[in-house]
Amino acid sequence: MEFLDWVSLSLFFTVLVGIGLLSVFSIRQSKDFLVGGGKLPWQVGGISHHVGGYSAVVFTGYMLFCYRDGFSMYIWWALGFAFACLSGAWLIAPRWCRLRQQLEVQSPTEYLAIRYNVPTQQVIVWLGTSLKLVDLAGKTLAMALILHGFAGVPVWQGIVITGGVSLAYTVLGGFMASTRNDVFQFLVQLAGGLLMFFYVLSALKADFGCNYFTMWDKLPAGHLNLFSKECDLFFAIGFWIALFFAANGGNWGAGLRFMAAPTPVMARKTASLSGWLYLIWPLVLFAPMWASPLFYPDYGNPKVIYTVMATDFLPAGLVGVVLASMFAASISTIGGDCNAICGVIARDIAPQFNKTLIDENGQTPLWFVRIVSFILAVGMMFIAAFSGDNGVIDLVVKWFSGLIAPISVPVIFGLFYIFRRCGSVAAILSTLVGVGVFFGMEIYCWLTIGKGVGLSNALFYPAVSSIAVYLILGFLFPQNPSEKVENLLRELSGKENEIERS
Repeated sequence: MEFLDWVSLSLFFTVLVGIGLLSVFSIRQSKDFLVGGGKLPWQVGGISHHVGGYSAVVFTGYMLFCYRDGFSMYIWWALGFAFACLSGAWLIAPRWCRLRQQLEVQSPTEYLAIRYNVPTQQVIVWLGTSLKLVDLAGKTLAMALILHGFAGVPVWQGIVITGGVSLAYTVLGGFMASTRNDVFQFLVQLAGGLLMFFYVLSALKADFGCNYFTMWDKLPAGHLNLFSKECDLFFAIGFWIALFFAANGGNWGAGLRFMAAPTPVMARKTASLSGWLYLIWPLVLFAPMWASPLFYPDYGNPKVIYTVMATDFLPAGLVGVVLASMFAASISTIGGDCNAICGVIARDIAPQFNKTLIDENGQTPLWFVRIVSFILAVGMMFIAAFSGDNGVIDLVVKWFSGLIAPISVPVIFGLFYIFRRCGSVAAILSTLVGVGVFFGMEIYCWLTIGKGVGLSNALFYPAVSSIAVYLILGFLFPQNPSEKVENLLRELSGKENEIERS
């Protein structure tokens, strides 16, 4: 990287920390820090929700799929996210907003103690927190690998830089700093993605006489197929199920964006905007990746090709913008999810050991919330440092995507009145069975064939098992909800014939 590239990157970091400092003045109590006081504009929420689905993994681990398989990456990732957001806009997003309004909760799992019971809540939050730490560690590692590829920065230093920047503005400004930074980071990502799009398009015309529409005839056979050998229809169904739960609140950071909306209508608009962005923006962002086999046939390490392309095609100064766009993708995800996990620990876990951590007004001391946020970021960096350079796909694509559905089924289904008789037994067993199926298949495959379970099986069977157990137990062994829970679920459903006004 040249001097101008470092200037671009330094300016990007300065703005991020500056937004965190400015956001400090809007924080008066824990609900401001954790859910922005329920005042998140839908435009900001939609962009924030959207960029929360990206990370440096898109430019490293997922680059492998674009290089090897081609267009199928859009089908199982971008289209899956779009479907999840657009369907969730009507089915789920407004329920999260009503949940905050009814119970004044500040974390996505706080309501589980009422909906089921405290033991059920604790099983889910402990498993979910562990999973999110692994997920965030994988994304931090992915960004460190990109920084190493661009500038030769040692991986451990890249981990400290990535985690440190997200830690700074998250600890300072909480939820509002995270969402405001998401908008800025989306603009940076937009600039970096468009630069790569047009510079690679120019190279396609000059070197091969084609464009993004005509290049498919020159790419290896099958690159325009909807599915590939590994990422087949079976895989796509499993991944779509995982994305549906993750995008609609199973990934706690996503749920917070809906909770923080002022009204249910605004929550619906938040999810819709995110879904439309998933339909459109990846077609631009992935295009250079799809073209990469023409420029680098038989490349040995496809996970670094986006980095190589940026340094080969872009002039000094613009390389820094593209690197900043990758940081934007990662740090927005890391910061938002750290904020969500912080809320879960501060509101749902810690008070089980010290009841005074929630006062008579239902607030948690800001000093405690910030300490939890700091410890989380440090733990995330520690896990990333010891996960190994090849752990990105396993940490994020397989482990997180394979386990998110079992942990999310009771959380998402618990919002629906139709599942009111699915009680604590169904919730706990559905989670444990899904997690058990994942690890059971993984262990069995390692013992029998010497490697982990394939992606398709890792995504599909745990999710389906968890859903089946939840529904079957709710049908065979129904638990009648208390009057309080029944009334809550009716309120979350809304009045079907009443037009909500924003």
